[in-house]
Amino acid sequence: MVRNVMDMNAHYGGLNAAFLEEKKSVWVMNVVPVTSRNMLPLILDRGFPGVLHDWCEPFPTYPRTYDMLHANGLISHLSSERCSLMDLFVEMDRILRPEGWVVLYDKLGAIELARAHATQIRWGARVIDLQNGSDQRLLICQKPFLTK
Repeated sequence: MVRNVMDMNAHYGGLNAAFLEEKKSVWVMNVVPVTSRNMLPLILDRGFPGVLHDWCEPFPTYPRTYDMLHANGLISHLSSERCSLMDLFVEMDRILRPEGWVVLYDKLGAIELARAHATQIRWGARVIDLQNGSDQRLLICQKPFLTK
């Protein structure tokens, strides 16, 4: 069951709108990276919650964790930043509940890099080829529930 979702690269709040359109009872935190175009006013005008955030810094989550993290194009966007992608994945692991899901949509090179990081932190990871003629891929990851 997915209740709390974070859209890590919210653009216009489209993920939030999609859940509403499908009448899914999901709370979505829309995050706009500080290094991208500031669409936060548009997201807030639509009535969605949202924040600006620098993904090279920790995200303040107390007391909330998330069932699902979603990012469209975030890995490509951050690959030119000053922070390492491994630091981002460790932060995502902290934010994500055990047995939670990560859905990344990006270019093939960025997805392969993300898959390598996901397997290093022991997430289950699967790349999906969308077969639409583009070099975009989907990476679906699940954080395991560790008993030890």
